[in-house]
Amino acid sequence: LATLRQASTDAAADKVVELLNKGIPAQSVWDALFAGANELLMRAPGIRSLHAVTTTNALHYAFKTSANDETRRWLLLQNAAFLPLFRGDPGNGVEIDKFAPAAAAGLDDIFASVGKDNNTAAAQALAHLKAAGEGESFCSAARRLIYLKGTDAHDYKFSSAALEDYSHVSPQWRDRFLAASVFWVKGSSSPDSGLVKRTRAALGIA
Repeated sequence: LATLRQASTDAAADKVVELLNKGIPAQSVWDALFAGANELLMRAPGIRSLHAVTTTNALHYAFKTSANDETRRWLLLQNAAFLPLFRGDPGNGVEIDKFAPAAAAGLDDIFASVGKDNNTAAAQALAHLKAAGEGESFCSAARRLIYLKGTDAHDYKFSSAALEDYSHVSPQWRDRFLAASVFWVKGSSSPDSGLVKRTRAALGIA
């Protein structure tokens, strides 16, 4: 993570080589890549940082499904080299491994904060996930809001990547990874999409 915050593309890839040569498992490296991508989203939410998350999702999928070890290692290096390209402005400087949880909050309160105060929503989500001991309820609520309020391909693209990768991150990282997703998922105060409104009208649902 420290390397991803300031290193060049070459230095990020070199760090992966160094870690693997020391016997660090590939899963630990992926944990840093997943966390680093979501940290970029927390620091400066936007299309650039969103694509850090979706690119990591795609390269990890290729890594999992490839049977060729050389290809898998190249994909890992490629992901490490890509993330600095998405870094852009350092934004608010938040660090995904250090931000503090808020007082425990329910899912309704968390998603009411999303889109209004995402820093608060992330801190609330972190507290909720730690207390709940599972993230599937959070994921289900986030998916439902995306279905109701998503209006752009990137809404679906991001949520598919982030909520899928929750299960690919090691358990000790999952709460922070998922809490960071509030910087792009939909909040309950967002208007329903036009499609949902037309569907409800056609079915006579208020």
